[in-house]
Amino acid sequence: MQIMALWLLIRPRTLPLTLGVVLAAHALAAAMGAFAWLPFALSLLTVLLLQILSNIANDYGDALRGTDANRSENAPTRAVASGQLNAAAVRRWLMATTLAATASGVALLLVCLHGWRDWLVFLLLGALAIAAALAYTLGRRPYGYRALGEVAVFLSFGLLGVCGNVYLQTHTLPAPVLLPAAGSGLLAANVLHINNIRDLSSDWAAGKHTLANKLGFSGSLKMHRVLLLAGLACYALYAELAWQSVLWLLALPMILCHAHRVAAARNEAEAGAELGAAVMLHFVVNALFAIGVLLT
Repeated sequence: MQIMALWLLIRPRTLPLTLGVVLAAHALAAAMGAFAWLPFALSLLTVLLLQILSNIANDYGDALRGTDANRSENAPTRAVASGQLNAAAVRRWLMATTLAATASGVALLLVCLHGWRDWLVFLLLGALAIAAALAYTLGRRPYGYRALGEVAVFLSFGLLGVCGNVYLQTHTLPAPVLLPAAGSGLLAANVLHINNIRDLSSDWAAGKHTLANKLGFSGSLKMHRVLLLAGLACYALYAELAWQSVLWLLALPMILCHAHRVAAARNEAEAGAELGAAVMLHFVVNALFAIGVLLT
């Protein structure tokens, strides 16, 4: 029972997002002639722990505010709201995961960085990453309740996640890296957006003001297309520098099916059913992009 509750708490179905980010970033670094396995492993561990921390905080924060009590039957079971874990137990897991992410992050910096300026910058970024993971639904003014979730995901799984990992391996950051970084961030933001479309009515009833319930159902479907197309365009533009990176086009059937099913959705539940597909789309596109970059 406890193991199943913890499984619900960490939300493992979302974790391929982390793997996609790390694969893309370290493939870019390897193509630049700088790759080592230890930074790769520590990076993967750190980013996984940060995402798990965010998932635990999300479960805890939404339960405290009563948001999960209003979820439709289409939403997944939450560990705290369902009573499988009490608040005190989740607070302990929050603390343990925060400490583990901090330790892993410091170990990563010890392996990769030498100059004090780089240390200062990455310590600040690490502190911000932990704060962002917690502040999505926790605190007096959680940004997830103020329609800023997609922005945070874009930064975490895009600009910071990809660019930061490239720099840790290479100690440089060429401007073109911003393209796949933005692409990864936009596709990850699409995942959260679909999640929020599914929860549109229940979030509104609980006072959680997401981008989806500001746009409404129809507007949110249009935003899905914007996020998807803009993200893919970023990967396509990078092909000007490394044409082999277009290997991600092998995912085109998956992309088209996903886009069609969301566009054809008649209600929140039908759109929300595409959440798992959106997660896998992000992973597959990044994995294929990474393979293509390595073939450059």
